Amino acid sequence: MLRFAGIGGGTGLPMVLQGLRQLSERSVYAGRSAFGISAIVAVSDNGGSSGCLRQGFKIPAVGDLRNCLVALSRRDCLLPDLFQYRFSRGDGLEGHSLGNLIMTALTQMAGSFAKAMELASEVLCTEGYVLPATDTEVTLCADLESGERIRGEWQVTAARSRIDRVWLEPLNPPAYTGVLQALKSADAIIMGPGSLYTSIIPNLLVAGVSDAVRKSQALKIYVCNLVTQPGETDGFAAEDHLSVLNTYVGSGVVDVCILNSQPIPQTLQDGYCQAGSEPVRWDERSIRRMGAIPMAADLLSDNHLTVRHDPDKLACLIQSLTQAAPYAHDARSAQRDLRLDRMIPCAEVTTELISSRASIEELRRPGIIEATSA
Repeated sequence: MLRFAGIGGGTGLPMVLQGLRQLSERSVYAGRSAFGISAIVAVSDNGGSSGCLRQGFKIPAVGDLRNCLVALSRRDCLLPDLFQYRFSRGDGLEGHSLGNLIMTALTQMAGSFAKAMELASEVLCTEGYVLPATDTEVTLCADLESGERIRGEWQVTAARSRIDRVWLEPLNPPAYTGVLQALKSADAIIMGPGSLYTSIIPNLLVAGVSDAVRKSQALKIYVCNLVTQPGETDGFAAEDHLSVLNTYVGSGVVDVCILNSQPIPQTLQDGYCQAGSEPVRWDERSIRRMGAIPMAADLLSDNHLTVRHDPDKLACLIQSLTQAAPYAHDARSAQRDLRLDRMIPCAEVTTELISSRASIEELRRPGIIEATSA
C-alpha cells in the first residue's frame, strides 16, 4: 500500500485528495484500498462561516477540514452534498455551510474536537484520515513589505499587499495527534496546490511539522498553482513559490515541482486577469538550482468556468512518481528506478522521463521532464 500525506487547505488539497481517493477506489484489490491517505489541514481561517464558528465556540476552523472530509468520502455515501450545502438566507444561518454546523454540533455532543473529527469521518465514510495541523486556537499573522503588520488570515488576504513573512500566534503550537507520524510513514508528501501563505505554510508553522517533512524518507512533491493569487503571490513564477516554501520547510527539501504545461484558454485568462491573477510561468534552470526536478504535464481540468487542476490527471502523476521513486519505503518499490515502462498510465496522462534508467539524483540535470497527453 502506498501512503500519501497531503499538506494544505482551501480548495487545492481537497482536489488532490479526491483524485487519490478515486484512483484508490479503482485500484482496490481483495477489498482493500490501494492507498493510505492522510490530509494535514490548516486551521487558521478566521473568515466566513469558519471564522464565525471559531469565535462563537472556540474551535479550530472547520471549513477546510469539512472540504477534505468530503473529498475523501466514499462514492456510495449519500451525505457529502448535504455537508456542502450552504444557506443563502436565514437569520443567523446565511453564509453557513451545513457541514460546518454539524461538525460544531458534534464537538458539543462528543465533548472534544478530536472525537468530533472521528464521528464526522464515520458519518461521511472517509477513505483516509483528515488531521487538523493543530487543535490549538491559532491566529495567522504577517509582516507586509509595506511595513504593516496584520493579524488574522482573512485580514492578510484582504490587505492585497506583498507578504514579507508569516507566523502563528501562539508560536509553535503543538501538532495534532497523528500528524507527525503521518509524515514520518508517508511514501510521498504533497504540498499544494493552494494559497501559499494562508493554506500551505500555516501547517509548516506548527511545532515539529517542518522538521518531520525534512526528516521523512518520502518523496516530497510541490504542486505549483496554475495562476497567481492577488494579495499573496502577485507576479510570482513557480520558482518564487518554491523559494518561499523553502524558507519554511528548508532549502532543497522538495524533490519534484509539478507544473502545468497546458495553456489556459484565453477566455478564462481574461477573466482571471481582470481579477488580478495571471498564469504561473516558470524557469526550468531556476527550479533545478533549488534542488527540485521540474515535472511539466497537461494537468488542466476541462472545466470551462474555472481554472483548476484535473484531480484524476494529477493523482495519476503523483502515483506514478511515488511508485517509481527510489525513496519509497516498501522494499519492492525501493528497488525500482524511474523507468518509463514502470510508470502507471492513465487515460489522460502518460509520464515520459528523459532517461530510461535513472534515479531522482540523476534526473537533476537540464532538460525538463514532461508528462504529455497520451
